[in-house]
Amino acid sequence: MAELGQQTVRLSELVKRAAEESYVALDELVKKSPEQSDSEKKIGLLKYINKTRQRLLRLHVLTKWCSQIPLVQYCQQLEGSLSSHDMCFTQAADSLFFTHEGLQQARAPIYDVPSALDVLLTGTYRRLPKCIEDMGMQTALSGEERELALPKLDTLLRSRLLEVALPKEISTVTVSDGRVVLHVEGEFKVQLTLGYRGHLSLWRILHLELLVGERSGPLKLTEMQRFSTGDDLERRMAAVENPFAILYSVLHEFCIALVMDTVLRQVNTLRQGRWNDAIRFDLISDSSSGQGANIGHPQAPPDGETDTNGMKTPGIKIMYWLDPIKGIGGADSGCINFLKIEPGQDQHIVCSHNTFVIDPKTGNEAEFVLDQSCIDVERLLLRAISCNIHTRLLEVQRVLKSNSRLCQAEDDIILKHHENDSDMALNKILDYSQESTKADVGELGEEVLCVRAYGQCYVALGISIRCMKRVLLQPKYQNQLF
Repeated sequence: MAELGQQTVRLSELVKRAAEESYVALDELVKKSPEQSDSEKKIGLLKYINKTRQRLLRLHVLTKWCSQIPLVQYCQQLEGSLSSHDMCFTQAADSLFFTHEGLQQARAPIYDVPSALDVLLTGTYRRLPKCIEDMGMQTALSGEERELALPKLDTLLRSRLLEVALPKEISTVTVSDGRVVLHVEGEFKVQLTLGYRGHLSLWRILHLELLVGERSGPLKLTEMQRFSTGDDLERRMAAVENPFAILYSVLHEFCIALVMDTVLRQVNTLRQGRWNDAIRFDLISDSSSGQGANIGHPQAPPDGETDTNGMKTPGIKIMYWLDPIKGIGGADSGCINFLKIEPGQDQHIVCSHNTFVIDPKTGNEAEFVLDQSCIDVERLLLRAISCNIHTRLLEVQRVLKSNSRLCQAEDDIILKHHENDSDMALNKILDYSQESTKADVGELGEEVLCVRAYGQCYVALGISIRCMKRVLLQPKYQNQLF
């Protein structure tokens, strides 16, 4: 302790030494106690207590003195500031080091401005090595070299096709002339080969053709659309292990959106044309089925655009027979008939009718399929109405045949196709109908229910395809409209 007054020490060091000396003195006292008598132990313990008390008391006085002297407080603040500055300098040095590393990567390249000006002003570049002319660069293979290279390329393509899984929806795969042709019925056909950006392990798209179309022909892509779509597909295929899965997924989703857009456009055309107010349609989606039921003209998205809200492509519900009248066969038209066209759970176009209808050609439940290669919404709608008319007339026929007074023979109550049937009695009924109902006869469905009145004279019951109006035709007598 004598040497502490000759040099400057920290207060923490002083407290530490005082605690250590007190501990050492106590340890020595404990070790000597077995050899001492009881009085000697008490005297030694009393001396230790007094000495330790004096030391701690002096340390306490020194501590209080340091807290009351302004100079000591100023020195403590100065030491804290210096420590903070030291930490800041260290952090600044580290930041400068990492910034230097980043500047090496972010530095701008040295552009060849003179050469760029030469090409811009003269249209040529004269600084290429002359040895390039001597190499005789050949851009295409000759006929013999092409015949030798194509079989090898076909073999390489077949081996690459065996290494990847093809989606089951791809109906036809053809390898010929150094290219692979993938065909999905009613959607698209794409030609591919190897060599995207010089890598023989990556696929390159040569040609893309859409098979989605209307009666006027398949829908066409512009050169810019075909190039941008192909470039995007090539980049996506190069980044995944199964390139054909992403190829089918993107093109299938694009075709489904294109089909639904075409359907919506055709329905709008029907409403603005001869169907006018005879039909109505609603857009349907996952979040809201039948949304906008009172809206007759919802806006269609532009051609080729899909749903921008991140949801699946919306479907469409086409409603017909909108007149609030009592339907045939006990069916209340307050429940409006409609045909639904929408992407299903597997993202394929699904057509369904809200009620059970029978196909007049098969006698089974009608199935509706949209031909994506020749989309014709009016034809599909007419078929749905025809099946609905057939179903309702069958119900009326069943009720009438249960009446023994009306049906005494098998041919007393029969269904006839008035457009294709050559039955003379049916033709007479239609020919003798009065002029005031010629328009209603023209709007009849393909089938009418003929009930024998007497002899070979029949009364025909038909249903209008526009409004579910019942038309009763009698030869030589006034027609009754319901």
